[in-house]
This record gives sequence, structure tokens and C-alpha cells, in this order.
Amino acid sequence: MDKTFPESATLDRGYDKIPLPFGWFAVAASEEITVGDRKTFRYFGTEFVIWRGEDGQLRAVDPFCPHLGAHLGVASEVVGNDLRCAFHHWTYNGEGGVTEIPYTRFVPPKLKRSCLPAWPAAEVDGLVYVWYHPNKGAPKWEVMALPPCPEGEWVEEERHEWSVNIHVQEITENGQDHAHFASVHGVPGAPSGEFRLDGWVRRNIVEATMNTPRGPMHGKIDNFATGPGQTITQFIDVTHVVLLQTVTPIDRENTHIRWKLYRQSNLSDGKMRVNQARMRDLVKQIVQDIPIWNAKRYVPNPLLVEGDGPLLAYRQQYARFYDFESDAAAE
Repeated sequence: MDKTFPESATLDRGYDKIPLPFGWFAVAASEEITVGDRKTFRYFGTEFVIWRGEDGQLRAVDPFCPHLGAHLGVASEVVGNDLRCAFHHWTYNGEGGVTEIPYTRFVPPKLKRSCLPAWPAAEVDGLVYVWYHPNKGAPKWEVMALPPCPEGEWVEEERHEWSVNIHVQEITENGQDHAHFASVHGVPGAPSGEFRLDGWVRRNIVEATMNTPRGPMHGKIDNFATGPGQTITQFIDVTHVVLLQTVTPIDRENTHIRWKLYRQSNLSDGKMRVNQARMRDLVKQIVQDIPIWNAKRYVPNPLLVEGDGPLLAYRQQYARFYDFESDAAAE
């Protein structure tokens, strides 16, 4: 007799033994934070507050006012380019320094410098990113932008989001698991190609057979990742689709995935149909992966065989994003 177990069954899946990596991670779409807005975000097992000043720039800080502990995401107000606490109207700039205390004659220098931890923030291609580091280490690289469009301009065609019960490392590791493309996604033929590592950058250039409305077609998949949180993948054959994927840890066992899919402008009707079919197939593939991710366990010493793909090389590079002590020593 089959038994149904709740999805929240308290099994040891191994994720409590893996820390969260440092890096740039997407936390919102740019249009979600307009001028004068402030919002609280819950990622990395913690919270932070982001606001957009009158100059259009984003700033982000830890959530609790160091004066008497008020939450800066509750009833606070954006004043010019600064954030004013609702409790006593202490005002903070984007570096976490106090710019005004309305009931005292002057702000002490130690408060002006920075008394509230700040989060580096950036906006690229319509997404808001913050730099996460458990020891507040400074950013080591810049957020990656879309590649130049070979003809015309990139057009954002689709946008998707998923919340998955899995550690963030497993999402991008899945792309190095070549064997599952046939068994899970029905992709004909195992992919083959180059796997390059260069510091914080990982690049895969894969020749593979992809499903199209005209049947299986040989093409190139160019996958470029800078850091653990952002990957840009180009699917190139009779058409050209770009997938911008960001993965952001909610905590050690939950990850927020964002997809933005792009096509070239001025496509013919035929190529538009091929683009749409390719995008449908890509979304279908991640939907097939998600039930497996939600229930799988992390295996630190997997039993790998020929044809599994460059999983160990991937993990060796990914370990750099957990090397918190040497990273801090390099500051």
C-alpha cells in the first residue's frame, strides 16, 4: 500500500551542514522599489531594508535601529536620500551613518561614520542585487550584464519565479549533471563540451541536441556564471534565446529562483514560433526538476561514474564562495 508523506517531513537532508555562499544575489525587480519607497526583504536567514532616494539610487541597511531597536522597515520614511526611523526620527544614509537627530545639538562623530551595517546594492538589467557576506566582506566582483545582442536589441519575452525547498548550491549544480538531461527532460543525446573555471567565473560551452517544433536540432549552449547567484545562458541554433537566471537563498533549505527570458527584436514569424517553443521547453524542464529538488538530499561524496558531468570540478570552484576567513583576510 502506498503511503503519502507530507512535504514538510522533518528528514535530515544535509543542508544544515552547508553554509550560505557569499556573492551578489537578486532580491527584487527594479520596478518594485520606486523613488521614496522602502521595503523589508527576508533572505539569507535574516532581514534587511532597501530604499530608493530622490536621486533614484538604492540603499540597503540592517533592519534594526541601533539607538533603541526599532525596525527600520516599519513606519519609517525616506527623506531625500536618507531613511528616517519612525521611533525617534534618527536619519541614516546608505553607509549606515547618522545624518540627523532632531532633539540633540550635534551628531557624535562615531555615529556619523557608520553605526548601522550597510549592504552594497546594485541594479543591472532590471533587477536589484545585494551583496551578501556573513562577515560583511566587501564585494569581489561586479554584477554581470547581458551580452551584446548580435542583431537589434534584446527583448524581455517572459519572466518566471519559483520558491524551491533546496540549498542554493544544488540549483546551479544541476546544470553540471549531464546524465539527468536524458532521464528527466528527454533531451536526446548527452551534452558534451568545455568546462572552464577562472576565479569567480564558471563557463560551460556545450554542444547539445535540443528539442524544437521541427524535431531535435543540434545547437550550442553557452553558460556563463559569475559568482553563485547569477547565470546567463545563451541557446543558439536557428534562433537565439537568452536566459538570465538568478538564485537567492531564503535560508539554507529554501531558494528563490528568478528567470528572465530574452529574444532578439524583429524576428520573422517562423523564428518567433521557434523562440516561443524553446522558452516553453526550458520552463517545462525546470518544472520537471522542482519536485526532485524539493525532496532530494545533499550527498557530499556522490558515487559518480563516467558521463555524470563535471560535478566535482563545479564543487571545487563553488567552495571558494564558502571560504569566509581567507576572503576576509584579503580585505
